[in-house]
Amino acid sequence: MSYDVVVVGGGVGGLTVAALLSARGFNVCLLERQSQVGGCIGRIGFGGYDFEPGMGLHTSWGSGEIYDRVFSELPVEAPETRLIDSDYLVRFENSTDIPLRKNDGEFFDELRKAFPECSESAVEFYKLVSDLSQKWKSEAPEQRHGFLGRALRGFQSVSRVDGVKEATRRTALSYASNTSPRFQRFVDAQLNAFLQTSISRCAFLPACLALMVPRTNLYSIYGGTATIAERLVESIKKSGGTIRLNSPVLRLAYNESGDAVGVDLLTGETVVAKRAIISNLTIWDTYGRLVGLHRTPAEIKSQLQENQSRGVYLICATVDETARQRLPAQNFLVAKSQTGSDIESISDEFTFTMGQPAVDGKTPTTIKTSSEVLPWFAFQTSEEDYEERDQEALERFWTEIHRLLPELGSGIEVIETANPRTYYDQTRRKLGMVMGVEEIPTRLNAGGQHSTSIPNLFMVGDTVSSQGFGTPSVVSSSLALANQLSK
Repeated sequence: MSYDVVVVGGGVGGLTVAALLSARGFNVCLLERQSQVGGCIGRIGFGGYDFEPGMGLHTSWGSGEIYDRVFSELPVEAPETRLIDSDYLVRFENSTDIPLRKNDGEFFDELRKAFPECSESAVEFYKLVSDLSQKWKSEAPEQRHGFLGRALRGFQSVSRVDGVKEATRRTALSYASNTSPRFQRFVDAQLNAFLQTSISRCAFLPACLALMVPRTNLYSIYGGTATIAERLVESIKKSGGTIRLNSPVLRLAYNESGDAVGVDLLTGETVVAKRAIISNLTIWDTYGRLVGLHRTPAEIKSQLQENQSRGVYLICATVDETARQRLPAQNFLVAKSQTGSDIESISDEFTFTMGQPAVDGKTPTTIKTSSEVLPWFAFQTSEEDYEERDQEALERFWTEIHRLLPELGSGIEVIETANPRTYYDQTRRKLGMVMGVEEIPTRLNAGGQHSTSIPNLFMVGDTVSSQGFGTPSVVSSSLALANQLSK
């Protein structure tokens, strides 16, 4: 079969670019190896409950923002959303709750109360965070709206803006050096949760953008995050595009001249792409699997080895109504005041995200923390060893959850768990790394883009979009690529 564009992978990045190009008249085929689309935002159902796969930080649903811009082009309605009227919250040990209030004055008062030892330094840090975020958005509109993959060009275009270029070269810790260790840990917990990068490694500019996310308008999505993927599928089909599930792609297909002309499927079929091939795989899998390491330039191999990412340890649970009423918020971040987890490979902070109560009155809840990936694939000689490791991680993490959230009591019940091996089995992402790429200065200064070493092969997804957080960043990057290919 022959198409204008072939998209490999049905995550939100691949779905978005496929939906946009299909709506613009391109003949598009999307190939997904699994039986459902969505990737990391795919619908998670266990025991009759639907669980939120993300962190509950749904942004950019306002008029003129990225989802409005994308769905205004599509022949389907955007998912129904509702503005959340409560603030996101960070809980430290000893039940210290710090609301991330949207109003600056109220938020600064919360900082002064929570960090009296460095109150004014903490306030000045967040004033700079807000200032640089606004400068970036106002002076680099293409980055704001999603041409996020071309990071280097963006940095050059705003080099005239005081402070922005410097913020790509220095870490967040260097800007917080005159604050207390407790405040630094407060920032560190958010960066680890939202960007998978510690305060000592994270470039300050992406740190600013991420730290402002929970202080912007947050929304709940009727039907959950997976509804985004489902609406995009509906749009592709209405526009005449093709979606093929259970269709694993083996590699790029090349002609006699060595040009990429499409993809070879595991079944032996070749799907031809006349104009472009778009990979919604990770940057490592795009080169390691599609392009092939023997065709990957040495400098790209070196960059792939330097890029770091993490996996996820996730608990799907239900919370009864009594416990739910005792909790400080519906969605929040919990962090130990000091790092140094007693649980091997699992981070010292976790997000707690509750959905809508089910018919039995219990609320499906997702508890999510980042995890190193290699330990989940090593030193396990049998399936029993793997199950024992997963059970041990659950028991130790469960103890931490109850210690930091004593309000839960006996009102929470585990339904299912997932770890990097689970995500690898579901998505085939390298080592189950589903948490993007570390936002460190060397990566930002090297620049990133949708293009690859193959002229007609492009990438979308969380490992190539930069200067953003979560699904909106990936959707923005996909819109930018659709615009590029539509010229």
